[in-house]
Amino acid sequence: MKTILLAVCLFASSSAFATTAFWTGNKEQFKTETGQTMWNCEYRLGGTQQMILFWRIFPNSCPSEVDSEVE
Repeated sequence: MKTILLAVCLFASSSAFATTAFWTGNKEQFKTETGQTMWNCEYRLGGTQQMILFWRIFPNSCPSEVDSEVE
């Protein structure tokens, strides 16, 4: 019982949480050293007061939404 309680407390005290980020429409196409075409896609973090932008790389296209962890 103490182990379960400790695990719950550690999980609850974690400052990281998952949230959805939305594609801004900005993207850059590039080729890898092996010649594969990749996309660098810009995302805006949802559910925050600040404008937080970040980039992610995908092989085919930019998804409209991605999950992101915030600390």
